[in-house]
Amino acid sequence: MQLPGRSIQAGFSATIPRVEILEYALLGLLQGLTEFLPVSSKSHLLLAQHWLGLNPRGVVTEISLHVATLLSVLLVYRGELLRIFRERDWAYIGRLALATCVTVALILPLKDRIEALADSPAVIPWTGGLLLVTALWLILADLRIRRSKAAATPRRPLSWLGAALVGLAQGIAILPGISRSGSTIGAGLQLGEDRENAARFSFLLSVPVILGAAVLSLGDFKDALAAGANGGGDLNLAGLAVAFVVALLSGVGAIYLVLWMLRRASLLWFAGYCVLLGCVTLILR
Repeated sequence: MQLPGRSIQAGFSATIPRVEILEYALLGLLQGLTEFLPVSSKSHLLLAQHWLGLNPRGVVTEISLHVATLLSVLLVYRGELLRIFRERDWAYIGRLALATCVTVALILPLKDRIEALADSPAVIPWTGGLLLVTALWLILADLRIRRSKAAATPRRPLSWLGAALVGLAQGIAILPGISRSGSTIGAGLQLGEDRENAARFSFLLSVPVILGAAVLSLGDFKDALAAGANGGGDLNLAGLAVAFVVALLSGVGAIYLVLWMLRRASLLWFAGYCVLLGCVTLILR
């Protein structure tokens, strides 16, 4: 989960070397997969910058990737979204709105401090440690699934209080190393939701977050495009197109992979990955 409106680099500059198409493709793949897999997208972007020097080149790239992952959710859940609005399921929409408001209320007071942390050397050990927290939460979610299956626990729809708690879990994912999808799906499972509904609420809840991040960056986006049009920037349209398509397709694949793993109660694979990456991060820094 990335900070709404925060750009790693405000725009394009003539002094920035051109990013190769392969790097754009890698960036799109990284964004598309980690936005929805419960492994923390923010931690992967930070570590990619720290270890590989891979950096989203300006707000145009950042917003393009956000829009691509937004479209991934809309494609996968297009039928469900049509049903919600066709049947005027205002209760479900209201729960999504409540969860979003709780997320925003938590993020706004912490935004400046988290941005300061992201720019400090301490962000790497913090990321490693919080990846281990994500792993623990995924293990607890996996255990919850297995207990529910063994006891044949009846499904419970998410209550208004439950929606607020899921929104709180999403807000905590502002921290580097905490997975947004892992936090929200895990919270839904612990609150008694079945796997499909917990995942659906989590992924649909990402829509206003991603959209909000894009909207808050529109001013910088417009300035960056103007700079590129006037020859003041290194706007690689081919690279952006590749990154966009790769992020879109990998985002769709990541959503279906999470759903497949949830049906098989296999969140331990993601937990193991987070443990491995967290330990490597703490050792190498």
